Amino acid sequence: MKAAVFEDIQKIVYKEDYPKPVPGPDDVLVRVHFCGICGSDVTNFKYKMYQVPLVMGHEISGEIVEIGENIKDVNVGDKVIAMNVSQYVMGELKGLGIFENGGFAEYVKVRRSNIFYPPKSISIKEAVMIESFANIIRAIRMSKIENNQRIMVIGGGNIGLAFLVTLLSEKSPEYVIVIEPHEFLRKKAKEFGAIDAFPPSKAKIKKFVKTHGQPSIVFDCVGSEDTLRMAIDLIQRGGTLLLEGIQKGMSIPTFQIINKEICLKGCLGHDRNDILSTIELFGQNKIDAAKFISKVIPLKDVQETFESFLKPGERDFIKILIELK
Repeated sequence: MKAAVFEDIQKIVYKEDYPKPVPGPDDVLVRVHFCGICGSDVTNFKYKMYQVPLVMGHEISGEIVEIGENIKDVNVGDKVIAMNVSQYVMGELKGLGIFENGGFAEYVKVRRSNIFYPPKSISIKEAVMIESFANIIRAIRMSKIENNQRIMVIGGGNIGLAFLVTLLSEKSPEYVIVIEPHEFLRKKAKEFGAIDAFPPSKAKIKKFVKTHGQPSIVFDCVGSEDTLRMAIDLIQRGGTLLLEGIQKGMSIPTFQIINKEICLKGCLGHDRNDILSTIELFGQNKIDAAKFISKVIPLKDVQETFESFLKPGERDFIKILIELK
């Protein structure tokens, strides 16, 4: 089968003779139609955070083509999404495209517990976006956010913009601002409903905060030392800072966190309830997933596409999907 195999730092090799996976008794085999490129995939590409060789990709939509003998509640031909459900097995985190082969291939072996049905009101391409929004649903739940909050979202890429539209839909905030270096994404943030969007310049942000009040909640979708310090500096005393982005290790200004009595939380992945809640949200037509999908590329262009994430210059997309059907 065709597959894009991550072999080393910044090296993904396109192959047409990669072994097709064989499902076990509790697995299904999915013929991948679309797979999203996640920011964590790009981080892995840049730093090699996981073992190699690896077929990355954990935002998967497609069609069931084989069913394990123990599975009775799905059928060949069903259109499904395959998503990781947060779980530790013997103290080890499991995950498609992270610790086991994922969706940058024609076929992927998936445990039955990781198979979900998207709402019929959306396309199989749009269904890929359910994974991104499931992260948001979990983060919002963990933040214990209430209505009428002042919110700052750091990072205006796919996840940051997903935060923006979900918060506006579900939490009626006093304001949401987005901090993002790329002009294209700042424009998208305002188009999607942010009261304003700023480059990472403290002077400009502080001017806004002086007029509208300090943010009571910050969602950091970048997770760098710079963005962490910015969030701590700008958040109101007693506010909540939730880290959604994943970067390499950083030093944490613990004294400032203690001094401002900040509640610091981390969020990773999503559980079954988060996924089901997100599917319901999509089924209610509260999310326009299509406006997030900027580009669709063939599998053979994966290496070139990942390299584009690392090049300097202006970014002109939100979400890139790989098409395999």
